[in-house]
Amino acid sequence: MLEGLLMGLNTALSLQNLLMVVAGCLIGTFIGMLPGLGPMSIIAIMIPVAISMGDPSAALILLAGVYYGAIFGGSTSSILLNAPGVAGTVASSFDGYPMARQGKAGKALTIAAIASFAGGTIGAILLMIFAPALSSVALLFHSAEYFALMVVGLSAIAAFAGTGQVAKALIMTLLGLIMATVGEGALFNLPRFTMGIMDLQSGFAFITLAMAMFALPEALFLVLKPKDLKGGEGEIKDMRISRAEARAIAPVIGRQSLQGFFIGVLPGAGATIASFLGYAVERNIAPKHEQDEFGKGSIKG
Repeated sequence: MLEGLLMGLNTALSLQNLLMVVAGCLIGTFIGMLPGLGPMSIIAIMIPVAISMGDPSAALILLAGVYYGAIFGGSTSSILLNAPGVAGTVASSFDGYPMARQGKAGKALTIAAIASFAGGTIGAILLMIFAPALSSVALLFHSAEYFALMVVGLSAIAAFAGTGQVAKALIMTLLGLIMATVGEGALFNLPRFTMGIMDLQSGFAFITLAMAMFALPEALFLVLKPKDLKGGEGEIKDMRISRAEARAIAPVIGRQSLQGFFIGVLPGAGATIASFLGYAVERNIAPKHEQDEFGKGSIKG
Protein backbone atom coordinates (compact mmCIF):
# COMPACT_ATOMS: atom_id res chain seq x y z
CA MET A 1 0.00 0.00 0.00
CA LEU A 2 2.77 2.43 0.94
CA GLU A 3 4.68 1.66 -2.25
CA GLY A 4 1.60 2.34 -4.37
CA LEU A 5 0.94 5.57 -2.48
CA LEU A 6 4.48 6.81 -3.11
CA MET A 7 4.21 5.94 -6.80
CA GLY A 8 0.93 7.82 -7.03
CA LEU A 9 2.39 10.89 -5.31
CA ASN A 10 5.41 10.80 -7.60
CA THR A 11 3.12 10.80 -10.62
CA ALA A 12 0.72 13.43 -9.30
CA LEU A 13 3.46 15.86 -8.24
CA SER A 14 5.15 16.02 -11.63
CA LEU A 15 5.12 19.44 -13.30
CA GLN A 16 2.81 18.37 -16.11
CA ASN A 17 0.22 16.88 -13.77
CA LEU A 18 0.35 19.88 -11.43
CA LEU A 19 -0.44 22.09 -14.42
CA MET A 20 -3.33 19.75 -15.26
CA VAL A 21 -4.67 20.19 -11.71
CA VAL A 22 -4.55 23.98 -12.00
CA ALA A 23 -6.08 23.99 -15.48
CA GLY A 24 -8.82 21.54 -14.51
CA CYS A 25 -9.76 23.43 -11.35
CA LEU A 26 -9.89 26.76 -13.19
CA ILE A 27 -12.01 25.38 -16.03
CA GLY A 28 -14.34 23.57 -13.63
CA THR A 29 -14.70 26.60 -11.35
CA PHE A 30 -15.61 29.02 -14.13
CA ILE A 31 -18.03 26.68 -15.88
CA GLY A 32 -19.46 25.44 -12.57
CA MET A 33 -20.61 28.98 -11.82
CA LEU A 34 -23.12 28.70 -14.66
CA PRO A 35 -26.40 27.39 -13.18
CA GLY A 36 -27.72 24.22 -14.75
CA LEU A 37 -24.57 22.69 -16.23
CA GLY A 38 -23.13 20.63 -13.40
CA PRO A 39 -19.90 18.61 -13.18
CA MET A 40 -21.13 15.74 -15.33
CA SER A 41 -21.83 18.05 -18.27
CA ILE A 42 -18.42 19.66 -17.94
CA ILE A 43 -16.64 16.31 -17.77
CA ALA A 44 -18.56 15.13 -20.84
CA ILE A 45 -17.33 18.21 -22.70
CA MET A 46 -13.75 17.62 -21.54
CA ILE A 47 -13.59 13.90 -22.41
CA PRO A 48 -12.46 14.49 -26.03
CA VAL A 49 -9.71 16.78 -24.73
CA ALA A 50 -8.63 14.16 -22.19
CA ILE A 51 -8.55 11.40 -24.81
CA SER A 52 -6.42 13.49 -27.16
CA MET A 53 -3.80 14.06 -24.45
CA GLY A 54 -2.36 10.56 -24.77
CA ASP A 55 -1.22 10.38 -21.12
CA PRO A 56 -3.87 8.55 -19.04
CA SER A 57 -2.57 9.91 -15.73
CA ALA A 58 -2.65 13.52 -16.89
CA ALA A 59 -6.10 13.04 -18.43
CA LEU A 60 -7.49 11.53 -15.22
CA ILE A 61 -5.99 14.32 -13.12
CA LEU A 62 -7.45 16.93 -15.48
CA LEU A 63 -10.94 15.45 -15.22
CA ALA A 64 -10.65 15.17 -11.43
CA GLY A 65 -9.63 18.84 -11.25
CA VAL A 66 -12.57 19.80 -13.45
CA TYR A 67 -14.95 17.90 -11.17
CA TYR A 68 -13.63 19.46 -7.96
CA GLY A 69 -13.60 22.91 -9.55
CA ALA A 70 -17.18 22.54 -10.78
CA ILE A 71 -18.44 21.59 -7.33
CA PHE A 72 -16.73 24.63 -5.80
CA GLY A 73 -17.83 26.91 -8.65
CA GLY A 74 -21.44 25.95 -8.05
CA SER A 75 -21.26 27.45 -4.57
CA THR A 76 -20.29 30.83 -6.07
CA SER A 77 -23.57 31.23 -7.94
CA SER A 78 -25.44 29.86 -4.92
CA ILE A 79 -23.97 32.56 -2.70
CA LEU A 80 -24.05 35.50 -5.09
CA LEU A 81 -27.21 34.80 -7.11
CA ASN A 82 -29.17 32.29 -5.04
CA ALA A 83 -29.00 30.10 -8.17
CA PRO A 84 -27.18 26.83 -7.36
CA GLY A 85 -24.70 25.88 -10.06
CA VAL A 86 -24.83 22.19 -9.10
CA ALA A 87 -27.21 20.16 -6.98
CA GLY A 88 -24.66 19.62 -4.22
CA THR A 89 -24.36 23.37 -3.54
CA VAL A 90 -28.04 24.07 -2.92
CA ALA A 91 -27.46 24.09 0.84
CA SER A 92 -24.77 26.76 0.36
CA SER A 93 -27.47 29.24 -0.61
CA PHE A 94 -29.37 28.86 2.67
CA ASP A 95 -26.91 31.05 4.56
CA GLY A 96 -24.51 32.13 1.82
CA TYR A 97 -27.05 34.26 -0.02
CA PRO A 98 -28.31 36.01 3.14
CA MET A 99 -24.67 36.82 3.92
CA ALA A 100 -24.29 38.27 0.42
CA ARG A 101 -27.34 40.47 0.93
CA GLN A 102 -25.76 41.71 4.16
CA GLY A 103 -22.63 42.78 2.28
CA LYS A 104 -20.60 39.73 3.36
CA ALA A 105 -20.38 37.99 -0.01
CA GLY A 106 -16.57 37.95 0.04
CA LYS A 107 -16.50 36.37 3.47
CA ALA A 108 -19.05 33.75 2.42
CA LEU A 109 -16.97 32.86 -0.65
CA THR A 110 -13.85 32.59 1.50
CA ILE A 111 -15.57 30.22 3.92
CA ALA A 112 -16.89 28.15 1.01
CA ALA A 113 -13.39 27.93 -0.50
CA ILE A 114 -11.79 26.90 2.80
CA ALA A 115 -14.49 24.31 3.51
CA SER A 116 -14.27 22.92 -0.03
CA PHE A 117 -10.48 22.60 0.10
CA ALA A 118 -10.46 21.08 3.60
CA GLY A 119 -13.28 18.66 2.81
CA GLY A 120 -11.66 17.51 -0.42
CA THR A 121 -8.26 17.07 1.20
CA ILE A 122 -9.58 15.19 4.23
CA GLY A 123 -11.78 13.04 2.00
CA ALA A 124 -8.85 12.13 -0.26
CA ILE A 125 -6.67 11.16 2.72
CA LEU A 126 -9.42 9.05 4.28
CA LEU A 127 -10.12 7.42 0.94
CA MET A 128 -6.51 6.30 0.64
CA ILE A 129 -6.56 4.84 4.15
CA PHE A 130 -10.02 3.29 4.45
CA ALA A 131 -11.07 2.62 0.84
CA PRO A 132 -10.54 -1.19 0.92
CA ALA A 133 -12.50 -1.66 4.15
CA LEU A 134 -15.29 0.80 3.35
CA SER A 135 -15.82 -0.54 -0.16
CA SER A 136 -16.72 -3.95 1.26
CA VAL A 137 -19.14 -2.33 3.72
CA ALA A 138 -20.74 -0.22 0.99
CA LEU A 139 -21.45 -3.34 -1.06
CA LEU A 140 -23.53 -4.68 1.85
CA PHE A 141 -26.07 -1.87 1.39
CA HIS A 142 -29.27 -3.12 -0.23
CA SER A 143 -32.84 -1.89 -0.52
CA ALA A 144 -33.56 -1.89 3.22
CA GLU A 145 -30.43 0.09 4.07
CA TYR A 146 -31.06 2.62 1.31
CA PHE A 147 -34.65 3.00 2.48
CA ALA A 148 -33.40 3.72 6.00
CA LEU A 149 -30.95 6.27 4.59
CA MET A 150 -33.75 8.00 2.69
CA VAL A 151 -35.90 8.08 5.84
CA VAL A 152 -33.03 9.75 7.69
CA GLY A 153 -32.76 12.29 4.88
CA LEU A 154 -36.48 13.04 4.95
CA SER A 155 -36.49 13.32 8.74
CA ALA A 156 -33.73 15.93 8.44
CA ILE A 157 -36.33 18.23 6.90
CA ALA A 158 -37.49 18.99 10.44
CA ALA A 159 -34.19 20.82 10.91
CA PHE A 160 -35.09 23.25 8.11
CA ALA A 161 -38.50 24.05 9.54
CA GLY A 162 -38.60 27.09 11.76
CA THR A 163 -41.00 27.69 14.60
CA GLY A 164 -44.54 27.11 13.38
CA GLN A 165 -43.32 26.00 9.93
CA VAL A 166 -43.47 22.22 10.42
CA ALA A 167 -46.75 21.87 8.50
CA LYS A 168 -45.31 23.78 5.53
CA ALA A 169 -42.18 21.62 5.61
CA LEU A 170 -44.27 18.43 5.56
CA ILE A 171 -46.39 19.74 2.67
CA MET A 172 -43.30 20.56 0.62
CA THR A 173 -41.82 17.15 1.47
CA LEU A 174 -44.97 15.45 0.20
CA LEU A 175 -44.87 17.61 -2.93
CA GLY A 176 -41.25 16.60 -3.52
CA LEU A 177 -42.09 12.91 -3.13
CA ILE A 178 -44.96 13.28 -5.61
CA MET A 179 -42.70 15.00 -8.14
CA ALA A 180 -40.10 12.25 -7.66
CA THR A 181 -42.60 9.69 -8.97
CA VAL A 182 -42.62 11.33 -12.42
CA GLY A 183 -40.57 9.42 -14.99
CA GLU A 184 -39.72 5.81 -15.66
CA GLY A 185 -40.09 3.46 -12.72
CA ALA A 186 -36.90 1.88 -11.46
CA LEU A 187 -38.48 -1.57 -11.13
CA PHE A 188 -40.43 -2.10 -14.38
CA ASN A 189 -39.16 0.83 -16.50
CA LEU A 190 -42.73 1.94 -17.19
CA PRO A 191 -43.51 5.67 -17.58
CA ARG A 192 -45.34 7.26 -14.66
CA PHE A 193 -47.26 10.56 -14.87
CA THR A 194 -45.35 11.68 -17.97
CA MET A 195 -48.57 12.70 -19.78
CA GLY A 196 -46.98 11.65 -23.06
CA ILE A 197 -44.19 14.24 -22.77
CA MET A 198 -40.87 12.72 -23.77
CA ASP A 199 -38.86 15.23 -21.71
CA LEU A 200 -40.49 13.83 -18.56
CA GLN A 201 -39.35 10.26 -19.25
CA SER A 202 -36.30 10.81 -17.06
CA GLY A 203 -38.24 12.77 -14.43
CA PHE A 204 -37.57 16.25 -13.11
CA ALA A 205 -33.91 17.26 -12.90
CA PHE A 206 -33.01 18.30 -9.36
CA ILE A 207 -30.91 21.27 -10.44
CA THR A 208 -33.80 22.53 -12.60
CA LEU A 209 -36.17 22.39 -9.63
CA ALA A 210 -33.58 24.08 -7.43
CA MET A 211 -33.23 26.96 -9.87
CA ALA A 212 -37.02 27.27 -10.11
CA MET A 213 -37.37 27.34 -6.32
CA PHE A 214 -34.44 29.66 -5.56
CA ALA A 215 -33.31 31.66 -8.59
CA LEU A 216 -36.65 32.43 -10.25
CA PRO A 217 -38.37 33.89 -7.15
CA GLU A 218 -35.28 35.99 -6.46
CA ALA A 219 -35.24 37.31 -10.03
CA LEU A 220 -38.92 38.27 -9.77
CA PHE A 221 -38.24 39.95 -6.43
CA LEU A 222 -35.44 42.03 -7.93
CA VAL A 223 -37.69 43.08 -10.82
CA LEU A 224 -40.62 44.04 -8.61
CA LYS A 225 -38.66 45.70 -5.80
CA PRO A 226 -35.30 46.89 -7.15
CA LYS A 227 -35.02 49.62 -4.54
CA ASP A 228 -34.90 47.12 -1.70
CA LEU A 229 -31.35 46.08 -2.58
CA LYS A 230 -28.77 47.06 -0.01
CA GLY A 231 -25.00 47.09 0.16
CA GLY A 232 -22.32 48.64 -1.99
CA GLU A 233 -19.15 47.47 -3.60
CA GLY A 234 -17.20 45.05 -1.45
CA GLU A 235 -13.54 45.51 -0.63
CA ILE A 236 -10.76 42.93 -0.65
CA LYS A 237 -10.60 43.02 3.12
CA ASP A 238 -14.20 41.86 3.23
CA MET A 239 -12.97 38.41 2.17
CA ARG A 240 -10.93 37.94 5.33
CA ILE A 241 -12.32 36.05 8.30
CA SER A 242 -11.40 36.81 11.87
CA ARG A 243 -9.73 34.37 14.24
CA ALA A 244 -12.97 34.00 16.18
CA GLU A 245 -14.81 33.07 12.99
CA ALA A 246 -12.04 30.63 12.05
CA ARG A 247 -12.34 28.94 15.44
CA ALA A 248 -16.11 28.76 15.01
CA ILE A 249 -16.06 27.11 11.59
CA ALA A 250 -13.11 24.74 12.17
CA PRO A 251 -15.11 22.11 14.14
CA VAL A 252 -17.94 22.34 11.61
CA ILE A 253 -15.57 21.71 8.70
CA GLY A 254 -13.97 18.78 10.53
CA ARG A 255 -17.27 17.12 11.44
CA GLN A 256 -18.82 17.54 8.03
CA SER A 257 -15.69 16.40 6.21
CA LEU A 258 -15.92 13.10 8.10
CA GLN A 259 -19.68 12.78 7.71
CA GLY A 260 -19.54 13.70 4.02
CA PHE A 261 -16.84 11.11 3.41
CA PHE A 262 -18.80 8.25 4.95
CA ILE A 263 -22.00 9.26 3.14
CA GLY A 264 -20.14 9.67 -0.15
CA VAL A 265 -18.71 6.16 0.08
CA LEU A 266 -22.21 4.70 -0.18
CA PRO A 267 -23.23 3.94 -3.78
CA GLY A 268 -25.96 6.31 -4.93
CA ALA A 269 -25.48 8.78 -2.08
CA GLY A 270 -23.69 11.89 -3.26
CA ALA A 271 -22.94 15.48 -2.43
CA THR A 272 -26.60 16.51 -2.40
CA ILE A 273 -27.61 14.11 0.38
CA ALA A 274 -24.41 14.79 2.31
CA SER A 275 -24.84 18.58 2.16
CA PHE A 276 -28.46 18.55 3.31
CA LEU A 277 -27.78 16.07 6.11
CA GLY A 278 -24.73 18.07 7.16
CA TYR A 279 -26.76 21.28 7.34
CA ALA A 280 -29.43 19.54 9.39
CA VAL A 281 -26.90 18.04 11.80
CA GLU A 282 -25.10 21.33 12.39
CA ARG A 283 -28.35 23.17 12.99
CA ASN A 284 -29.55 20.56 15.46
CA ILE A 285 -26.35 20.43 17.51
CA ALA A 286 -25.85 24.20 17.56
CA PRO A 287 -26.77 26.11 20.74
CA LYS A 288 -30.34 27.38 20.87
CA HIS A 289 -29.42 31.01 20.21
CA GLU A 290 -27.36 29.99 17.16
CA GLN A 291 -30.07 27.76 15.70
CA ASP A 292 -32.20 30.82 15.02
CA GLU A 293 -29.36 32.33 12.96
CA PHE A 294 -29.35 29.46 10.46
CA GLY A 295 -30.97 30.58 7.24
CA LYS A 296 -30.24 34.22 8.05
CA GLY A 297 -26.52 34.35 7.31
CA SER A 298 -24.82 32.05 9.82
CA ILE A 299 -21.17 31.30 9.02
CA LYS A 300 -21.69 27.77 10.36
CA GLY A 301 -24.47 27.22 7.84
